[in-house]
Amino acid sequence: MKPKSSPLKSVPALKTAAQCALQSGSFKDAIVLLKDLLKQERRPESEELLAEAYLGRARELAGKGMFQEAAMLWENHAGHRPGTSLSEEYLSWLLKAGQMGKLGQALAAVPDDFAASASGRRLIEAAALLALENDKLLNALPKEHAIVRHQPLLRKALAAYAQRRDAEAEDCLRQVSSRSPYRNLRTLLKGLLALERDPAEASEILVRVDPDSACRKLAAALREQMASPMPDVAAYLKLPPKLRAIVDKLKGYGKKELALLREIQNAAQAKSARPVLEAILRHRAELGEAESRRFCLAALVDSPEVIPLYERAFGALTPLEQCRIKALHAEAIHDHPKASRYWHEYIELLKSAPGGRDKPLTQALIFRHVADLAEKEVPELAIEFLEQSLELDPDDKATYLRLIRLLELFEDAKAALSWLDRAVKRYPKDPEILLPAMRAAQRRKAFKKVANYAKTLLEIDPINSDARRFLLEAHLGHARKQLKARRMDLAEAELAAARKLDPQRRSAALLWLEGLLAYWQVDNERCRSLWQEAWTAAGGGAAGWFQWAIEVLAADMPLKGPDRLVPGLDKQHSADSAELMALVKLLGQYRAEGRQNLSQVLHKLTPMLKRGFKQAELSEEDFFGLCQGFAAAGQYELLAECAKQGARRYRYPPVFVYFEIYAKYRGNAAALLPLDQLRLQMNLDQAHQEGDRRTAALIEQFLRKHQEALQADFHEALPEGALGLDDEVAERFVERMEELDRLSPEERAKELLGDYPPEQLEKLSEKDVMGLILDKLLGGLGVDASRILDALPLPGRGKKSKNTKKS
Repeated sequence: MKPKSSPLKSVPALKTAAQCALQSGSFKDAIVLLKDLLKQERRPESEELLAEAYLGRARELAGKGMFQEAAMLWENHAGHRPGTSLSEEYLSWLLKAGQMGKLGQALAAVPDDFAASASGRRLIEAAALLALENDKLLNALPKEHAIVRHQPLLRKALAAYAQRRDAEAEDCLRQVSSRSPYRNLRTLLKGLLALERDPAEASEILVRVDPDSACRKLAAALREQMASPMPDVAAYLKLPPKLRAIVDKLKGYGKKELALLREIQNAAQAKSARPVLEAILRHRAELGEAESRRFCLAALVDSPEVIPLYERAFGALTPLEQCRIKALHAEAIHDHPKASRYWHEYIELLKSAPGGRDKPLTQALIFRHVADLAEKEVPELAIEFLEQSLELDPDDKATYLRLIRLLELFEDAKAALSWLDRAVKRYPKDPEILLPAMRAAQRRKAFKKVANYAKTLLEIDPINSDARRFLLEAHLGHARKQLKARRMDLAEAELAAARKLDPQRRSAALLWLEGLLAYWQVDNERCRSLWQEAWTAAGGGAAGWFQWAIEVLAADMPLKGPDRLVPGLDKQHSADSAELMALVKLLGQYRAEGRQNLSQVLHKLTPMLKRGFKQAELSEEDFFGLCQGFAAAGQYELLAECAKQGARRYRYPPVFVYFEIYAKYRGNAAALLPLDQLRLQMNLDQAHQEGDRRTAALIEQFLRKHQEALQADFHEALPEGALGLDDEVAERFVERMEELDRLSPEERAKELLGDYPPEQLEKLSEKDVMGLILDKLLGGLGVDASRILDALPLPGRGKKSKNTKKS
């Protein structure tokens, strides 16, 4: 009995199924369905869909490397879509499938615009190169085609080049047009012909090969390998085997050279330097004695353990050379402390070497190098090394600047000033030295020095804006002193000199002071006018009022009285984002200048600033900038409020938790309690996870200061023998401390505080928390923890004097 044939689907069902297959990328099924549809109803839209299905299936097969089948399906696609022009992908599939007859016929039919396009040029060039050895492709092309016309010339040129008949080869190449499909091959051959007589000229010719040409890789390889007498081995080893064979032939490499290259390639893949050194030593006759020695010496830095191998070949290394190699090796593995020790040893060896003491510059350079290493991990050591380097070589300006910056970072103002003075004496007219000198003098309120430095700099550079600003500030600083001393005539002279430096009347500070002078001269109308102008220049609002109040108090005057002549602030005023940012900028400036009364004036502005923190316009970056400014200025009440609002607004990112804790302890890391230390550690981990390096750096710095402060306090408060422990007990106690030190902060907290829930720990006093910790530390040692507890200074909980309480 015959099986029943499946019934034919209806036209609508076939259309729907075909469209679904096309949309899902099932081109093979779509072709079957559309063929069935066309048997029942021949419509143009169905033909178009079938053409699309054939093209999709062709691309699928080409992706699998089935280029012949892909080309056949493309032809079916073109048959169902009349007027389809030849495409690059179809021609490339014919090329890859080796169907040279079809390719030749297709190339003969390509339109001029396709032949002139980048993809057309690439395909025609590839076909032209194949036609040099493929008669089937050549015969399929019309006789007038450029490939057919120029192919005999190129074959003749290649044969002449191979037989070293250079004149004949050049004559053939001259007959090839610059628009020929062989133009890049012509350029390549010209470069090869020029190679022996002038490698530089050959390199210039080879670079003219088109970037997208099939000849480009060979041209680039030849330029790299042939332009210099010393081959680039790394580049050579990366070449494909066929290109490498061409280079080998052109370079005239024999069996020895090829064996050496293979051996070096194998040795380079080894994990240690030993195989490389052994390969170089076996072939040092070919490579050259001096070059081999220099290479092997440099390789010892990566593998100092092969020094004996080197010494057997080239003789013993001096102690200086051995020390240098060990130092460089330690640097290479990022062991900076060990590298520093070796460099110090090197300096001592250098001093004892004949003529070594006559090389202070060498020693100075080493000290600077060691300072580079130390600065990454122990910056305070870098200061010592830089100082030593300047004692040996006092003529390095960059080292002065770097040393002064580090000293300022560590707040060693006295040492920074001393080195700055020495730098000024050595470079009295150098702008890079005069600018930090002016800043330092301004911080010390040495206004005469500021003015002298600024005038010197203006003699060198009359339009230097920094010098003009510092000179203006020097005159204003002098004027403030005179106003405070009530020497109005001298104040007036200083302000007149300052006015010459600000003819555009941009300096709000100068206008405030001119107004103050007018107030003392009982010229209220002029004072009001000047202060109105200053108010506008300062931007008004909270920042403007803050600037005015600081200047009035600096002149030793009360705010009450003069305030009727300055635009006031409404008590319900809320500082907008521009005011807040301007105020924080002023805080940083005044803090750097050592100005007084900042907290007193800010206290009056606190309500309107706190209202300003709640405005929706403040971004997370704005909050960060505000917190940073308040922290730097020591305004902890405002910092706490700003951090709290920022944390609420942006769902407690680590940076605002850090600023809240920083405000809570008023920047004193030594006072940090265990729970807040744990909070900081958790937020540090979160910052690392989120890639927030800025916050991570802030938290790490605060925690580091806490650890350093604890160590210092412990040793200062508990001198040797203060715990009353005998030697054995003390040794066991130290062992426990070392074990704890190896734990992470979270593990340490759990070890010391047990499983107490955070809520319960928060209710304990510091003394109780310290009692828990000491019980864990001293348990089993036979020591009375309560006696030790009484001797320990609790962080931030010392006895308060009456004055402290009052404040």
